[in-house]
Amino acid sequence: MERKSDHATVNRIYDEFDPIFNRKTEQGFETLTIYLPGFRKEQLKVQVTTTRKVRVMGERPAGANKWIRFRKEFPIQANIDVDSIGAKFEGANLVVKLPRLPMGKQTSPMGTTAKPPPVPKETEKVQPTKEKEAGVEKHAEKAQLPKPSREEETKRDEKEKALKEAERENVCDGVKQYYRSNVNAYKENLGGYVALMKNNKKAITLGMVAPAAAVLLLSLGFYAGQMFTS
Repeated sequence: MERKSDHATVNRIYDEFDPIFNRKTEQGFETLTIYLPGFRKEQLKVQVTTTRKVRVMGERPAGANKWIRFRKEFPIQANIDVDSIGAKFEGANLVVKLPRLPMGKQTSPMGTTAKPPPVPKETEKVQPTKEKEAGVEKHAEKAQLPKPSREEETKRDEKEKALKEAERENVCDGVKQYYRSNVNAYKENLGGYVALMKNNKKAITLGMVAPAAAVLLLSLGFYAGQMFTS
């Protein structure tokens, strides 16, 4: 008989069934109602998993080797008391009752009791010790640049004045040299111009005397010829 039942189980043909369900929130608890037509109480199983889920499953024959089965899981909220969950089968409906926990005893989704967030403590102000203060003062003294004395300031001012005077003298010397060079060039150009004028005067006088002398000689020769012929 056992062998025949095992053989019949192996040859079963299953049709997956997705039941209709309804979840309703009431005062103090929640109600999960699953509609399972054709099922009987002994054909159903209700479990609470370690991952805080309600698992409902079942199977029933549908004729010959055909069977109808389903498997459904519903998450449990953090404010539900897992130890007080109950289920009952009424007609074609499986009703699962999920009571709520009192305020302040809610659990996390993994089943551990949720702890209230820690209240942050006021941070204590750490007062610096004398050694630290002394080290900070020494570091500040090293960081500060030394201020120059009055003598150093006067020397620095005198050096600046001397440098300015030297710059002025260099500028004056440069101007003087430039002026002298221009004057000398002007003198040279003027002397050359005078010399050129003198040379031109000599050339002009010679050019005028030579023709005059030629005219005089011709007139004298003509006059002498007249005298000899007469």
